[in-house]
Amino acid sequence: MTSLRNFGMGKKTMETRVLAESKYLIQAVSETGGKPVNPTMLMASAVGNIISSVLFGEHFDYQDEKLHELLSSTSRHIKGILSPLSTLCNILPILLKFPIIRQKVFKESKFLQRFATKYIKQHKETLNPEAPRDFIDYYLLKIKEVEHEMDPDICDTSLLMMVIGLLAAGTETTASTLKFSLVLLAHYPEVQAKVQQEIDEVTKSSRLPEIMDKPQLSYTNAVIHEIQRVLDLAPTALFHAITEDIKFRGYIIPKGTTVIPFLSSVLTDPSQWKTPEVFNPGHFLEEDGQFRNRSAFMPFSAGKRVCLGENLARMELFLLITALLQKFTFTLPPGTERQDSKFLNQHKTEIIASTEICAEPRFLSK
Repeated sequence: MTSLRNFGMGKKTMETRVLAESKYLIQAVSETGGKPVNPTMLMASAVGNIISSVLFGEHFDYQDEKLHELLSSTSRHIKGILSPLSTLCNILPILLKFPIIRQKVFKESKFLQRFATKYIKQHKETLNPEAPRDFIDYYLLKIKEVEHEMDPDICDTSLLMMVIGLLAAGTETTASTLKFSLVLLAHYPEVQAKVQQEIDEVTKSSRLPEIMDKPQLSYTNAVIHEIQRVLDLAPTALFHAITEDIKFRGYIIPKGTTVIPFLSSVLTDPSQWKTPEVFNPGHFLEEDGQFRNRSAFMPFSAGKRVCLGENLARMELFLLITALLQKFTFTLPPGTERQDSKFLNQHKTEIIASTEICAEPRFLSK
């Protein structure tokens, strides 16, 4: 967290990076010419570039083979983690003692490992302690600071695992949420139009929306939160463990017990949401139309072990979605039937992977 903050996480410098990337994304979307297109790669390229600038200090052209290698390796890594075999090995770790099984489980992860290792090696060779360039540089400096300790937790292996984790968690998830957001809004043109009207009123169509606009973009903020709630992208958070015996709601949970947070249980809790199965931005609006957050909204988990990239992900979603909606109206290809949010959520995997939409330029007065 210290290294991320040193590099601008949660600060104005990070917003500047995201805003700069939104311009590249707008240009790439405009080049589709309003024709039906699967925007998955465009969204992934934008998000991949942002996390790449944080970790490696490098920005890629959307057609750059290095960027495609990064996105492909990250995607394979995620699919490997979520495979049935990996799930089985998480339940029965003893299976990893068999070389054939271990090789299959970690096969897809090796691509991303090689990609990250290459950049870490380059950073070691060019590190200037007086001018750290990115997250890897800050982390390498911290490794030097603690290398005299016996078996330090901060080491080359932890750096590699951290970079892989940030790439996997910081690319695929946000890109998928962006894709799902555009598809859902294409199915709800009245919601999309209301968001665009609010953005136009606040920005006067003369500049891209910024974080400072959030308080004035209550409906837009509510829509983005509700999309995340409906999407429920990561139903179970990362595994946790009890560090000491604890009494919880009448039960004794012994030290060492694995705990798996089930986030869907709160994101779809009928006691917390008026219409839990339906897309309803009103869940995040007061009676006067002002945005209100909800304690049951925790797509990033909660507590000390909350998602490391929550602040960046929130910033990316807000700035990229509002920038795209300011410049384009997203519609369904001709002949495509509109669906409700329940259907969209039930088929979200296929939607994120293959659904096409059209980006029609908006002709706004300057």
